[in-house]
Parts: sequence; structure tokens; C-alpha cells
Amino acid sequence: MPKKDKIAVFGGTFNPPHCGHVHLLHAFSEQMHFDKILIIPTALPPHKQAKELAAPAHRLAMCRLAFEDAEICDIEIKNGGRNYTADTLEAVKKMYPQSELYFIMGTDMLLSFGSWYEPERILQNAILLCDARDAKTDAAALRRFAHEQLHLTDAQCIISDVLPLEISSSEVRARIKARESISGLVPPAVEQYILKEGLYVGKD
Repeated sequence: MPKKDKIAVFGGTFNPPHCGHVHLLHAFSEQMHFDKILIIPTALPPHKQAKELAAPAHRLAMCRLAFEDAEICDIEIKNGGRNYTADTLEAVKKMYPQSELYFIMGTDMLLSFGSWYEPERILQNAILLCDARDAKTDAAALRRFAHEQLHLTDAQCIISDVLPLEISSSEVRARIKARESISGLVPPAVEQYILKEGLYVGKD
């Protein structure tokens, strides 16, 4: 039986993409040896308020700069409005029916996974990959939560012990608004793009 290609699916607002995103993707790539990586920026996030959301074209451009070894997929942006992960993964699975999909998420996403739209359909099409989102999060406790509260097996949900970079897009936007440096928080090419385009300055 031929080996299935491993495809990582990394979704988010990426508003903007930062070094924490890059670090997380690199850590999972080292662990899983993906054959392909799909970065999928959302049009509008279904689970949280979209504050200070840069235009889709800007977020796509920044993702191309941040994730040089990945393919940037605009499927959700083309659909417009609020997209659901269950629908997106089903569409990606139809594009790559012989591949194994791995959906990358952070701790906060796993903790709320039970309330997501049709989570069982997500699990039909992808394996969950989760990191401990901050240094205080215990990976063993997350595994217990996945097993006991979400009833997920180790085959359905892989949790990494890699220590993440504690950076958030909201922190980056706040520093830009305060006219403070974002050097080291986002990849250099993304920083240059933000400054050139004047993104996140003076928005309420």
C-alpha cells in the first residue's frame, strides 16, 4: 500500500502572521515531516471578533512573505464571509483525496473544540495537531482534556511538547498603534510590508 502524503493545514486570520506562527509551523514540520503545507487565511473568523482586520489581499501577501516554504491557499477568502473549518477541510480533502490531512491549532482552539461547528466532520477529514500555547500550559493536562472531555484518541489528536513563542497578533497591532518597534515579533519581510503599507496605524 503506497504511503499517503502528509499535508498540514494551518488556518487563521494571520492579522498579521507573526514569529509565533512561523515557530509553531516549523516545530510541527520537524516532528511530522509534511509533504505539503497549506496556509489558509480566513475571510472572517467564525469564533472570535475580527478587530482591526487587514484587507484579505494584505493578509495573503504577508502570509506569502512569512511562510516561504508553504502554499498560500485563498479558498476561504474567495468564499467570503464566515467559513467553517469543517467545510474547508472537506473541500481540501476532495482536492487531495489520497493524502492525510493534519489541522494545526493552538491550545485555546482545542479547549473550545467541543463547541465548534460539526467537530465530528473535522475529525473525519483531518488529524488535530495542537501545541501548548503558553509556557504555563501543561501538555499532559491537555492530553487528559482531549481524552476525557473531547473523547479523542491519540490517533485523532497529537499534542506537542514544544515550548511555543508567546506572541499574539493583537500584541503586534498594539505596538504598531503605539508607534513601537515590532522587530523580532514578525518576520523581517512582514515588518517591512506592514511599514510600507501603513497597516494597523490609527485604527479604532
